[in-house]
Amino acid sequence: MQQLHILVCLPAIFLILFILLHSRFRKPLEPIYDTEGNELIQGEKYYIIPSDCGSEGGLIVTQKNTSWPLFVAQDISSLNNGNPVTIIPVTNTHPVRLSSGVYIQFVSCAFCLESMVWKIGDPEGAYGRRHVVVAGEVRGDTGHGVGQFRIEKVETGHGGYIIIFCPKVCKLCRSACQNVGAFMEGGKSWLGLEGLPLIIAFKKNNSFNDV
Repeated sequence: MQQLHILVCLPAIFLILFILLHSRFRKPLEPIYDTEGNELIQGEKYYIIPSDCGSEGGLIVTQKNTSWPLFVAQDISSLNNGNPVTIIPVTNTHPVRLSSGVYIQFVSCAFCLESMVWKIGDPEGAYGRRHVVVAGEVRGDTGHGVGQFRIEKVETGHGGYIIIFCPKVCKLCRSACQNVGAFMEGGKSWLGLEGLPLIIAFKKNNSFNDV
């Protein structure tokens, strides 16, 4: 009877050992780097700018049809870096890494009363487009991934990164993720779950007046 008990327990023991060894020797996710080649650090301020020199500038928070919510768009001038953001890992790890859940939060704008976190808005308009909007503060992981994004690396062309919206951050729900793209509407380039993925770079805000 004792031998039978040992035989029954062996698969569970091997499974536990496999999980422990896999977690110990698993390659860590690659850090994300800014335009100066430094790792992105939680709490630092960065501009999100196009990775190539196009006609549009960095990302800004702006009004659309109404005063609320505020929307994320590209500045019309390629000379403007936009409004700075901070990247907040869901797991509170350092540095900020690829493929991990993050919150993206504006930290400065002309008419913001508080720091604002990126969210995906409700479908609107005739085409049901879903824009990136800003709404309130980080409240922690709700369990539904509301406001959670991932940052992935782009190897082709000029290189850079893309932002992906993931309602849930887990390996088994990758199909639920959607690229954050830029699309023209009313003469302005807006961010949302539409258009081609926006390839970006992170430029550190090094100057007190550089906003």
